[in-house]
Amino acid sequence: MSTGMRKPLFALLISILLFTVFLVPASAADTTPTGETPSGIPYNRLEREIDAYVNSYIGKSTPGAAVVVTKGDRIIFSKGYGHADLERRTAVDPAATVFAYGSINKTFVWTSVMQLVEAGKMRLDQDIRAYFPKEIAEKLRYDKPITMLDIMSHTAGYEQHPLSTFTLSAENLTSLEETLLSNQPEQIYEPGQVIAYSNFATALAGLAVEKVSGESFSDYEMNHILKPLGMNRTSGHPTLADHPDLREAEAAGYAVKQEGGFEARAHYYVPLYPAGAMEGTAEDLARFAMALYAADSPLFTRPETARTMFSRSYTPNEEILSNAHGFWEYRAEPHVVGHSGNVKGFSSNFAVVPEEQLGIVVLTNTEIEQKLTSGIINLLVQDKARVTEEPVPAADLSPSGELAGYYVQSGGTYSTYHEVTNYLGLIKVEAKGEHDLTLSVMGMSGELKQTSPNVYKFAKSDNPRFERLAPVLYAEISDGEVVRLSKGIATDILPLKGSRSLPALISYLALAILAIVFFLLAPFVLLIRWLLRIRKGALSTSAGSAGGRLLAATVLCGTLLVVNILYLLVNAMINENVTVGQMNFGVALNWVLTLLAAGLFVFSLVKSRSVPQSKWQKAGRAVTGALFAGFALLLADWNFFHFIP
Repeated sequence: MSTGMRKPLFALLISILLFTVFLVPASAADTTPTGETPSGIPYNRLEREIDAYVNSYIGKSTPGAAVVVTKGDRIIFSKGYGHADLERRTAVDPAATVFAYGSINKTFVWTSVMQLVEAGKMRLDQDIRAYFPKEIAEKLRYDKPITMLDIMSHTAGYEQHPLSTFTLSAENLTSLEETLLSNQPEQIYEPGQVIAYSNFATALAGLAVEKVSGESFSDYEMNHILKPLGMNRTSGHPTLADHPDLREAEAAGYAVKQEGGFEARAHYYVPLYPAGAMEGTAEDLARFAMALYAADSPLFTRPETARTMFSRSYTPNEEILSNAHGFWEYRAEPHVVGHSGNVKGFSSNFAVVPEEQLGIVVLTNTEIEQKLTSGIINLLVQDKARVTEEPVPAADLSPSGELAGYYVQSGGTYSTYHEVTNYLGLIKVEAKGEHDLTLSVMGMSGELKQTSPNVYKFAKSDNPRFERLAPVLYAEISDGEVVRLSKGIATDILPLKGSRSLPALISYLALAILAIVFFLLAPFVLLIRWLLRIRKGALSTSAGSAGGRLLAATVLCGTLLVVNILYLLVNAMINENVTVGQMNFGVALNWVLTLLAAGLFVFSLVKSRSVPQSKWQKAGRAVTGALFAGFALLLADWNFFHFIP
């Protein structure tokens, strides 16, 4: 090309570039918003602050993470950290890497419900029996209706089902209705009275969406939320059947090893899928965040629907943050709502600040990870310097001594033999001075200061995990009795009462230890005695000897019963893949061994009645009978003979 031709061409290129620059809006020249986050971080320092925080935990609390921040209708920060797959050394990409959202999926259930409420097809205060088959209604213990608001606030009254929330095989999955009908936990609390986090109740809300809309929940979710928002790399189907291409981009899930490093988790499925089966990218979830706070949201036809959804719908006390139509309220100003998530191999958190039009998404590929999932949210929305409270005169505060005692978490299983595991981590509450409290649980302890009548807020602890356990507690007292200590989120703390009081638990434990030691050692004693009699040639076939053999058989049944009970308890604590069939087989074995032992003991009495016995023989028979009877009654009281439906 000649020099003469180059000059006009160069001038033309310069003209095109200048023309293009002047066509670009001024706002596009700098996409960083002005101002600062609710915590006080200037937006122009956002990347620096997030990088510094996340990089201190990558490779320690999680192999990888994706963080996305939205402001208005734009993503203003999106970054992947670490590895999506340690074996393949795959980097995390917030636009492409697919994570499990966990319980953030629940916010899609609540959004679906609010869409149907807006359309006039559902009511938040309607008895849910109107939506479901009679098999579900028949199992309800209380006549008081369960409303959708009760389900949203996790106060429907359901205990946790002893079955695992996860399954290893997709072949074990059935329709949502079949799953709910086959795995119904007991309703153990009156609706609206106790917060007990419930995946089952959330899945019930998903079934209500199915019944009203005529679509499966995953189809409704896809057609009314994901597609309209352009969430093209997200699926709520439990097997990703509607989006199989996402499987290739799935991050590997991990757990932290005690000795350090990470252990890969097998891929699990979630039968109660509306409660936590959703998978997708961080940027897709950010689109959901923007749609929730947008004034012209494609999710709703009226702006007031979203405002209603974000307004508080339940709290045990007005001074405690709690629930906004299924979204949890976060400690920050202005008002922040969201939801965290945790499934096998993955943890997540999601928050929206409607007043600021701010959204925050944090996804990690490690289970029970809180350093990043909670830490990033707090970093951006929580400014402790702004939270000031007027001191309350001591004369207006309540005496804390009446709260002293032992408590247990509400969110457990109490109608099956799994109840025992709830009492392995009792919470001890002690008065500190006249108005404050000290809590101790599982080797942790912390102090809470009373800031207003019966409201206690975290003051200090030697363990950083303690503040997350009890950031604030409200003591609900009725007729001089403590009803509950409520932190407003997930689970309440209930006082031990009646047959589960501390003196009763100690007596049960003493009896259980005595019976277990006796029936584990007795067979060895009998064996030694039998061997000694062989050496002396003193074996007999008399009626008395027959009675002795029957008593020995009774002891052997007691030993087998003890072994089975210990196996059931260990299985309940460590085997997350146990089935109802396996659990009920253990219960059936309890029945067989108990009835067999009772029959053998009675026959041993009959056979030995006409034969002279030494006082030691009589004492041994009496101790065996008393211990076995006491142990059997104890097992009955703790549901070891109760078949799991």
